Amino acid sequence: MSFLSRLSDTVLGVFSKGSKVEETKEVKELQEEIKITIKEEVEVLSEIDTLKKELSGAFDNLSSMDEYWEAMVAIEAVATSCASSDKDFSEAEREEIKTFIQKINPNKNIPSSVKEKIDEVYVNPLPLNKAFLLAKETKVEMSVFEDIIDVVMHTDGVKFEEKVVLNAWHDFKRSA
Repeated sequence: MSFLSRLSDTVLGVFSKGSKVEETKEVKELQEEIKITIKEEVEVLSEIDTLKKELSGAFDNLSSMDEYWEAMVAIEAVATSCASSDKDFSEAEREEIKTFIQKINPNKNIPSSVKEKIDEVYVNPLPLNKAFLLAKETKVEMSVFEDIIDVVMHTDGVKFEEKVVLNAWHDFKRSA
């Protein structure tokens, strides 16, 4: 191999691989991305742990799976009622409700009869007074329902209609 061939290979090798400074910079960028990803995952886990602590006693009064599933339908009914109150049931609100439900119901195996009820409240959200009655019939603490109302309200910015829902919710609670 000639001197020029070796020189050419060496020069091309250096430029194709990048300089040590560029490689170090890329490694640092990757390390930073990894740190950010880990931090985000820790934050999500922390949120889930916090929610579990907040909700630890919320479902204690339930004595059967039927009561549990009725509670899940009621939570979805309250959420969809609030989300549809402003006549703009956004995809962001749907995703937030889904995330909230996944946090309190990590079990993905929902009975078909329950799934049908949940699908129905998404297609035809209940008026708040009927959603409240569903919630009241469960043995779940009202704070769970208030948490989902808060989540929905803040998903796409608190709107006047959602404030009305929250005030009505508090009125229903006082009169119950």
